[in-house]
Amino acid sequence: MLYFGAMIATQTAFVLEERLYARAQRIHAEMAELAADAAVFDDCQYWRGAGMRSCAEWISKRLSFSRHDADALLLVGHAVRELPAIEEAFSAGEISLDKARMLAPVVPPEDDEVWAERAKESTPGQLARRCREERKSKLTSDPERDRDERAERKLKLWRDEYNMLHLSGLFPRVDGSLLEMAIRKATESWDSTVPAELDPADDGLFARQADALVSLCVAGITGEPGVHAKPVPVQLVVHADLGVLTGETPEGRGHIEDGPALSWAELQRLGCAASVKVALERDGIEVGSTRERHRVSAAMRRKVQSRDRTCRFPGCSTPATRCQIHHIDWRGETNPTETWNLIAACPKDHGAHHREELEILRTPEGDLRFLGADGRLLGMATGGHWKVPRRRAGP
Repeated sequence: MLYFGAMIATQTAFVLEERLYARAQRIHAEMAELAADAAVFDDCQYWRGAGMRSCAEWISKRLSFSRHDADALLLVGHAVRELPAIEEAFSAGEISLDKARMLAPVVPPEDDEVWAERAKESTPGQLARRCREERKSKLTSDPERDRDERAERKLKLWRDEYNMLHLSGLFPRVDGSLLEMAIRKATESWDSTVPAELDPADDGLFARQADALVSLCVAGITGEPGVHAKPVPVQLVVHADLGVLTGETPEGRGHIEDGPALSWAELQRLGCAASVKVALERDGIEVGSTRERHRVSAAMRRKVQSRDRTCRFPGCSTPATRCQIHHIDWRGETNPTETWNLIAACPKDHGAHHREELEILRTPEGDLRFLGADGRLLGMATGGHWKVPRRRAGP
């Protein structure tokens, strides 16, 4: 009896599953028709006669959709006219309104068929991630935006009437991602080491993040990690077209993993002294990688800092210990990482150089000439420290 009862239950579940699938497919197809009609209704502006401010407001009030869903119907209804493959999949009930809404802002007409297949085989969560990555890679990110971000950076601290410290800040994309990753890593370390609290926090996650930030600050002041915390290495992963780093395609794309898009200038700046792991990709899928390697070792960094003392760009007195290490000749995957090809550069001047606002020319004697964007000589770094060594002739 138990066996037959289980068989009946399995058959019932199978029938119910098929019915749910068929019904959902019909609903998706109906939503496709509704989106198409809504777009036509919007084009004709029939909603104006009802005293509405927009078609979305009319859909929300007259058809009882939320404003979010009303906006989605109109967005999809207009967009799929240029995306026949996605429109066909939507009309057949193979993708939902939610999936179509994700696709509408990011899919160019030439990639319509590819994205239609991706939408069919992906869960909403997977598709959302793919669309988010595509959107990030196409965000406007240029040297002008880099300068604006640097100008807008800030961190405000103030105390309330109970003497509790409040922080509010705005950080450029790379700096913000590094800060976020450092706090997340330290929080994970804190979670695994901190004993049970006698006075649990109102919000455990936010409290642990606060503890982690304090621990990082203590480590920065004293050189020792804070109570219960361990020093945690932070790795910033950047996806970039290889041509951006080699100079072959300076306008290539790149973005921080799960983070914002970066301009070519910022990608090149990061490539100067970063820990580099080259990922070989085909159609966005990693098919291989190289070993991680440090472009500039700690010992080499100390040599450059000791030699240069300060940022070597003319007129800058930023101590070398607070500078980044810049490759004078950075083009090409095999550009030499030797002290004669490195200088200390503060973040401001380093970024300006990669934005092509400053140029560095090396003389045969090993001195450096710094030029402005207009070609005007701004200053020199002498001493012959940057002379290219003579290569031995082959046998």
